[in-house]
Amino acid sequence: MKVGLAIRQLLVDDTPVQALVSGRIYPELAAEGAQAPYVVYSVMSNAPQDTKNGTPIDEANVEIISVARSYGDANDLADKVRAALDRANVSVAVGEGTVVVQSIQYTNEITQVSEDRQYYAAVQDYTIRIKRS
Repeated sequence: MKVGLAIRQLLVDDTPVQALVSGRIYPELAAEGAQAPYVVYSVMSNAPQDTKNGTPIDEANVEIISVARSYGDANDLADKVRAALDRANVSVAVGEGTVVVQSIQYTNEITQVSEDRQYYAAVQDYTIRIKRS
């Protein structure tokens, strides 16, 4: 899914995020035994949208989870993820093509703790509009 590839690439290209996660950015589930901190992203929905000028647009709801060993570290990573994504309007090179991100809007955040209290997760929701090619 293009929106997931674009989100991943934006986070990979962001120096403050990479300083914390060193490439540990996963779709849907973290790799077995992944070392915290890391980021997991999920495209929750993706639907076509009508526009006045007929430009084909998809609007996706994406959940991004910033996982760390402490509450403060999880929220620090989430703040860096938000700074990298919120209000972005860019073209992102992914594989052989380009994804045109029209807008990214931060919509919500909650913090959770694992049952064994070993991991904290800041869960953020975003609405992302991309131009279909």
